[in-house]
Amino acid sequence: MRLGTCIALELCLAAGAAAGMWVGVGKAIDLAGSYTGEAQAATVASGSAPRIAPLPGAELHIAVAAQTTVFDAPDDVLLAPIGGAVTRVKLNHGGTSLSLRLDFANGARAAFKPQQTHYQSDPRKEIAAYRLDRWLGIGHVPPAKPGAFRVEDLLAAADPDSRNYTSGRIEDEGVAHDGILRGELSWWIPEIRDQTIGPWRVDEDQGMALWTGWLHPRVEIPAEHRALVEQLVTCVLFDVLIDNADRWTGYNTKGSLDRKTLYFMDNTLSFGLFTFGHKTNLDPLFKIEVFPRHLVERIRALTPEAVVAALDVGDDPMGPLLTPAEISAMMSRRDHLLAYIDGLIAEYGEANVLALP
Repeated sequence: MRLGTCIALELCLAAGAAAGMWVGVGKAIDLAGSYTGEAQAATVASGSAPRIAPLPGAELHIAVAAQTTVFDAPDDVLLAPIGGAVTRVKLNHGGTSLSLRLDFANGARAAFKPQQTHYQSDPRKEIAAYRLDRWLGIGHVPPAKPGAFRVEDLLAAADPDSRNYTSGRIEDEGVAHDGILRGELSWWIPEIRDQTIGPWRVDEDQGMALWTGWLHPRVEIPAEHRALVEQLVTCVLFDVLIDNADRWTGYNTKGSLDRKTLYFMDNTLSFGLFTFGHKTNLDPLFKIEVFPRHLVERIRALTPEAVVAALDVGDDPMGPLLTPAEISAMMSRRDHLLAYIDGLIAEYGEANVLALP
């Protein structure tokens, strides 16, 4: 069966679940071609995924020589001071989900996304994205960990200028159990801005056309943009893999003040059950024909067992970071992603397609 047929089937089945899904990709599908052992081309039902047994005593082991990130200190150093007594709570702006900025008595600061009524913001998935990012050797997702706070303590620390509004949203939208609100804590990046390339944001049509236009065999990437373009194609691969439906929808591509570093933030709307992924991720993927060799090799090495080991954080009241169905869907997306890349390699040659480090 050709890949295009599988995608069309999945989209027909998924049409009722996700409006605006992709309806055709033209030449990109032809490049992917036929291949054996396709993952099932339909949205995986929660109860139909193969059972994945937990690994006994699994710990996070990164199979790279040295873990490097775009942040200024190791993950454990950044995460260690996050927690304890909360001295101030503010609502984070942007989006409809409940996201809080917490200041702690020791001077640390974190973004806190609690369990909430908004389906599009699932805190366990932010932690899963962070841990998978580290397994892949990317290092662009802010370090994250589980957290839990008494609702009364959060309400008491709400910023005086907006206490009633903040308290109302916490009480109305947070899903607490026995007075405890659980969720995920992300290290607070001190300063961010919209990531741009030239005069445009990287997620605007003009900006995306610019950087995707350089990602073709035998096309020279301008030296002044090369480092950022490499980060952008890495982000595209990562988002297809985790099925982040929110990256390219507007103002979710944030970077450093000097515009040199792209941060892979806001991953709570990820790890869906689509086996090909969302249109917002597939659109940029199928405009690209050049990829980073090291990341493609890491994606090839990804197995369900490796995912389970990488995501293991012990028992947590929020439950497993990813369900067996979510892991199964991700592995299917990985298979189709690699099929697309392998189709390009067959046409252009490996050296021309895996031309980035």
